[in-house]
Amino acid sequence: MKSPAIQFLNRSAAGISSAVLCLIVPAAIAGATVTLKPTDDIQAKVKAYPAGTAFILTAGIYRNQSVVPKQGDSFTGQGDVRLTGSIVLTPKEDSGTKLWVASATPDNTVRGTCQAAHPLCAYSQDLFIGGALQTPVASKSDLGKGKWYFDRSAGKVYIPNNPGSAVVEIGSAKFAFAGPVSGVTIKNMMIQKYAGYGQFGAIGQTGTGPGWTVDNVEVRYNHGAGIKLGSSSKLTNSFIHNNGELGISLQGTNSQAINNEISWNNYAGFAFSWESGGGKFSSTTNLLLQKNFVHDNYGPGLWGDTNNVNMTYDGNTVVHNESSGIQHELSFSAVIKNNVLSGNGYLPANWLWNGQILIENSSNVQIYDNTVEVPASGANGISIINQNRGSGVMGKWISENNTVHDNSVTYLGTGGGSGMVNDTGSHPTLGNSFNSNHYYMKSGSTSTAKHWWWFGIMTYSKFQANGQETSGSNAMAQ
Repeated sequence: MKSPAIQFLNRSAAGISSAVLCLIVPAAIAGATVTLKPTDDIQAKVKAYPAGTAFILTAGIYRNQSVVPKQGDSFTGQGDVRLTGSIVLTPKEDSGTKLWVASATPDNTVRGTCQAAHPLCAYSQDLFIGGALQTPVASKSDLGKGKWYFDRSAGKVYIPNNPGSAVVEIGSAKFAFAGPVSGVTIKNMMIQKYAGYGQFGAIGQTGTGPGWTVDNVEVRYNHGAGIKLGSSSKLTNSFIHNNGELGISLQGTNSQAINNEISWNNYAGFAFSWESGGGKFSSTTNLLLQKNFVHDNYGPGLWGDTNNVNMTYDGNTVVHNESSGIQHELSFSAVIKNNVLSGNGYLPANWLWNGQILIENSSNVQIYDNTVEVPASGANGISIINQNRGSGVMGKWISENNTVHDNSVTYLGTGGGSGMVNDTGSHPTLGNSFNSNHYYMKSGSTSTAKHWWWFGIMTYSKFQANGQETSGSNAMAQ
């Protein structure tokens, strides 16, 4: 039986004007809840319904779909919902080479700076066999177990062996959700295998409209960044891991990332100095990063880089990231408190780079009540670096008026340090201070060990003689 609304519309020939119909149709479906299945075209459904529709996605794989929402739309998964940006290939044996080959459309855009060991990182398409990420190589002669070659000029994908019944997939779609509208909600689903460029998010691309909420979402195996959100956004309770370049990026004003796990990002091998690792944040105001577990990223853990104002890093656990744990660079006022940092920057210590906490040409930062453990292999504790770096939105980028107090710093080896260095040609203290911190050593002598810097490396007593740690302590760890 037809609904009353449909019966009414069927009588439109009896004199109802088109203008009246335009008013009736949205009223009949405004604020609707629409249930989707994996065979549905999500974007077509979004176009068919007004802003503010609640879309419920039932379990299954929604393949190669990109969605630009309307204002206030929400997308909620029920069960195991996977938005997958790849398409399935069907390789066949090549009689000449005995390799297995499939046709695929290449994206020849190159974006990003790669590490020497990962020269193909800037190409956005990844290959998966049986769900396992394969390593790209530059020629058929380089093929071996777990590797693949893309002859982009011929549009041919080569793998070394018969995949059997394993699904072979190549990244295709560029993003899962993105757009300029406000108030979008994404919950309870997985976003995976999108072929986004470096610095582009599988959620958000280059940044969303204001007020997006992402909650309880797993974001993995996307070639660029996992999530990139705009002002007043909120990212909570999510697992962002094994993305090709970066885990998360929040932009604009009043955004929050709370209670997320951010791990194992930058599998593609983008250069640390370009952008990579757990999270990078630029041009934000009042950004809150709280109670996140940030670990084992191939790059920095949490990195505020360029013109961030009033950032708060509170209660995060940041461990075993390849570069610095928390890095606040070319930015302004911030609070770094109650964090646990250990094993970050485990390359050999160099100057005061790779700190568990690193302040680099930033001002008015308060660092307190953090628990810091410096790995025996190298790296540093809490470090301040000042260089000639230019100016930003609030004046010169300069390391001044930063206070480091009431932190616990443990050195597991004989290397690594905390303090300040300056290579501007002079040694101004610029109002920076270390006081009431407690240092613990696993080896060496408390009187002769040199874990402190004040424009040069020194012992603890000399650090105090330079006006630092008048109320601090230095002891052997129990």
